Amino acid sequence: MSILKNVVLATITVSIFSCESQKTEREIEDEFVEKYAPKDLKTYGFTLPVDSKVAEVHQLFNDLEKNFFFYGDKNEFEKKAAKIMKLDPSYPSGFLFGGFYEQDPEKYKEKVTKAYELSKKSRLQSERDIIQAEYYLLVKEDYLKAQEYFQKVVDMYPDSAAAIWSLGMSYYYNSEFDKALECYKKSTELIPNLPKGYEFMSVIHYSKKEYKKALKYLEKAIQYGANPKNDFYYAEYVAMVYNRNKMYEKTIDYIETVRTYGKLYKNSEMLKKVSEIATKKLDSIKGT
Repeated sequence: MSILKNVVLATITVSIFSCESQKTEREIEDEFVEKYAPKDLKTYGFTLPVDSKVAEVHQLFNDLEKNFFFYGDKNEFEKKAAKIMKLDPSYPSGFLFGGFYEQDPEKYKEKVTKAYELSKKSRLQSERDIIQAEYYLLVKEDYLKAQEYFQKVVDMYPDSAAAIWSLGMSYYYNSEFDKALECYKKSTELIPNLPKGYEFMSVIHYSKKEYKKALKYLEKAIQYGANPKNDFYYAEYVAMVYNRNKMYEKTIDYIETVRTYGKLYKNSEMLKKVSEIATKKLDSIKGT
């Protein structure tokens, strides 16, 4: 009888182990989030997991995603990023997000590298893949490797606009514009009012010299909240789009507005150049 009991027990154990092994990586990560995230967690539709056992970090990270993709307040972003690093110094994406508004490229690479080193101990596969993707994209500039890692995350989280948008960035950096455009378009299908999605749809059309389409999607991004206060590269881009579409008065008015945002805008050679071009064109039109 004892032998029979042992056989039955062994069979049950194998059966349980078999069921556990059949769980997908997504299911394992969803269980982790369910265990450690606050019950009223707001993901804002981004649905990426947070590899932290600190409940507050889960919400703060999702808040940062919303802030970035929806052009939120820069100071608030940096305060929350700093709080994440204080609450959980081992959380890789805390350091990654902590460098988002770093203007010094070398300091930014340092933070991405720090995140990369921390990610080697991550409990979640998607966290490791995301950080490795960012590392190869921003530090190593190996865009194909970045695509490989981002694609793994998208395969695991096909419902994540953030993951798909990030995959688009790796295509964009590699000048694979059509593939990038598909990713940005998909991100706006998942979150229809996503300004960062429309902004980069505009950027792709501009890169393809399709300036009317670039304007169309830029205006869509602006409609949903895109603004230049946090990013002077965006400020330069808007001026370029207006100028290319021969909207010279609007170009000049816009540049005068963003000059009030600080030293970076005032010292922008691109904005000065576009302003000079638009002024000459406008003077030429008025003179005829």
